[in-house]
Amino acid sequence: MTYLPTDLTVTVRSTHPHALHLAVAGDLDYESARQFTHDTNQALDAHRQEHGPVLQDLHLDFSRLTGIDSSALSALLLLHRRTHPAGTTLHLEQQPTYMTRILELTGIADHLTRDARTLSAPGGELDEQTETASAP
Repeated sequence: MTYLPTDLTVTVRSTHPHALHLAVAGDLDYESARQFTHDTNQALDAHRQEHGPVLQDLHLDFSRLTGIDSSALSALLLLHRRTHPAGTTLHLEQQPTYMTRILELTGIADHLTRDARTLSAPGGELDEQTETASAP
């Protein structure tokens, strides 16, 4: 049996000032990771132009994802690198079992979906000094 890759699509499902919902379908792999990055950046740019820099949550629906490889992980990390410093939390929804497993095995599941609205030190870890100083 021959495996035929499925073309990747990223579709805007809904947009609100503080939330953007995208649906990802097809294979997210070496061949399509660049397109995924381009399409998600384009959606983020359009949202920012329409609503300003107020996006708090980016929801990615993976229910129609048909395959991933290590390039998918790189693409998700690039997306996180853009959204997290801007205060936008990623939500990876409706993940196929194989995606959940690969994210857990590589240890990046929690990293990708960490709440972006928490105070953090330059290394990305919670800074005890900042936490103590901001306590009432």
